[in-house]
Parts: sequence; structure tokens; C-alpha cells
Amino acid sequence: MAVDIGYEAINRAGGSGEEVTYVAKGSPATIAGVITSIDIWADEDITGLIVGSFYTTNGNTLKCRDSEAIAGTITAGSKVTKVVSIAVEIGDYIGCYFTGGSIERDISGYSDIWAVAAEYIDPDDEAVYSLLSDDAISLGGYIGAPPAGIPVQAFMYMQRMRRQG
Repeated sequence: MAVDIGYEAINRAGGSGEEVTYVAKGSPATIAGVITSIDIWADEDITGLIVGSFYTTNGNTLKCRDSEAIAGTITAGSKVTKVVSIAVEIGDYIGCYFTGGSIERDISGYSDIWAVAAEYIDPDDEAVYSLLSDDAISLGGYIGAPPAGIPVQAFMYMQRMRRQG
């Protein structure tokens, strides 16, 4: 099944390392709701993974809408699926940050990724990203609707309050 946001998690030609926030420009969200699961393919075992939704505020300036830390290690060598709950709006992109390892990456033939050194994946973090033309990372997600009767905006607020304790 094709991902709803981002790129397919496949074995790619190379990898990209840690301590960079990556955002997949390919396949932005076409519906508002919740990213309910993600697929990722690590080139080298990934630790400290955080996945989030992003939107552009001006050109290559992106802002994180919502994010979730993924516990444990993402083992390299095959597609790994993780359950998440990340709010997403129409036009949003999926991205990630990790403290160790590397993610599968191609450097040609795709719709670009954005990258910025350091961690900019907490809700409301905003930064100017470099555009890496034709690149793709192996990160994609599946979007579902928020729980019945709860508007997306209310759901995003509830997500933030849950994370703040």
C-alpha cells in the first residue's frame, strides 16, 4: 500500500546521517487528520528517532506542526513500521530527526527533501532549510481521521497538552 505522506520506505542507494532534521517534500498530505503509522528504512541502526509533520511558512522556511518520539532502535536492513499519532493538515510534509545512525537516501530521481543541521522537530520549531534537489529519504506515513466528532484543530491541541504532561 502506498504511503499517504512522504516517500516509500525502501532500500535506497545510500544513507544520510544523524543530528539533521530531514523533511520529505514528496507526497504532501492531501487530507487532514492523524498520521497513524510510519514506515522507515534505516541504512544504519537509528536511535533517538523523532517523527513530525511540517508546513512551509515562507519558501524554504518550515515549521513543525506536531511530532512524536519513537522509543527503541530502528534496525537497519528492512522496512520498519511504527504506530504514531501525529496531527497533519492538508499540504503538510513528514520529517524526522535522530541522534544516531542513518536513513536510506537517494540523491536523484525524486521530488526533493529539505534538511537543516540540528533538531527542529518540536511543535512550533521553525527554521530555514536547505533544499536537496531530486533527493528522497525512506520515510512515509499513513493518515487516518481523528477520533469521531473531534475536529483536527481540537485534536492537535489535545496532542500538545498530552505531551506537556
